[in-house]
Amino acid sequence: MKNRFFILGVSAFGSLIFAVGCSDPGQEAGSAPSNQELVEIRQTGAKVTDALMKSLGGQLKAALQSGGPVSAIHLCQHAAHPLTEASAADFEGVTVRRATLKPRNPKNAPDESDRNVLESLESSEERDILIEWTAETARFYQPLMIQEVCLACHGDPASFSPELTSTLAELYPEDQATGYALGDLRGVIRVDIPRASSEEP
Repeated sequence: MKNRFFILGVSAFGSLIFAVGCSDPGQEAGSAPSNQELVEIRQTGAKVTDALMKSLGGQLKAALQSGGPVSAIHLCQHAAHPLTEASAADFEGVTVRRATLKPRNPKNAPDESDRNVLESLESSEERDILIEWTAETARFYQPLMIQEVCLACHGDPASFSPELTSTLAELYPEDQATGYALGDLRGVIRVDIPRASSEEP
């Protein structure tokens, strides 16, 4: 397991940091990030996640308003992954993805590290930013929470229209991403940042 930092209310200058150190004998963890590096990692992670939430979230809300949940589902199928990848385009070497324990798109299924983070967040009363690191990479995790607008496509399936139900069955036959309530943990945005390039561009 990588070393892990839970970041609680970190501002641009840093504030409260609670660190939990774990190690795997088969994997070199590298030195812990300095306070300055943590600030830079958080700034990069926040800029990437903000860009993603504005681009994808804005387009989904517009699709919901213009064409309802079915329109939003079609948009998500075609645009979600390109928009996700594009949100890190201004940061050299940085990659971004979304992960969840209940994927709609199989591409958002968690790897082992993602699963550990998601299970930790689900079992905690606090839903804070989490940072993991190795010698080469810092991994920034931003929790994603269910908001009212999300329930149109991720809420109780009994409330879905027949058209939405059939569209989900056609486009996402292995869909697990329903049954959420307001405030539930939906998943995380994960930003992988090279340790040597964690500063702003």
